[in-house]
Amino acid sequence: MDLRAVSRRVGIAAAVVTVVALVAPYAVISGPEYASQLATYYASGVVGWGGITLFALLSAVVIASVEQGNVDPGTLAGVAVVLAFATTLSAASWAAAVEPSPVFRDNLWLVWHAPAVVALSIPLPLSAAAYARAVLS
Repeated sequence: MDLRAVSRRVGIAAAVVTVVALVAPYAVISGPEYASQLATYYASGVVGWGGITLFALLSAVVIASVEQGNVDPGTLAGVAVVLAFATTLSAASWAAAVEPSPVFRDNLWLVWHAPAVVALSIPLPLSAAAYARAVLS
């Protein structure tokens, strides 16, 4: 088993899964009565959902770019680790800042959404660190 290839694929997949899970309520919850509540829900935390999405997608792009050879692989692998940790930390700060609203009463699964996003983002820094270790060794 090639640790470098596996950790690269897992990192990219973890980033994409984090973003898909993050935006899932927009696909599931509909109705004008929930629009402002969802906007408040997603704006919670230091960087909100936009920052989490940005960090996750940038992590995926950087991890995918390491093998292209345009920039020093060690540098890009280090950047990927930093972005991956930023993704998980911003997801955790967002989850800690979320306050329940009436939309939670009608959609009980939403109570577990923010912790699930954090849990799904955890493999991203782990795989980025494993990938960086494989690149640098």
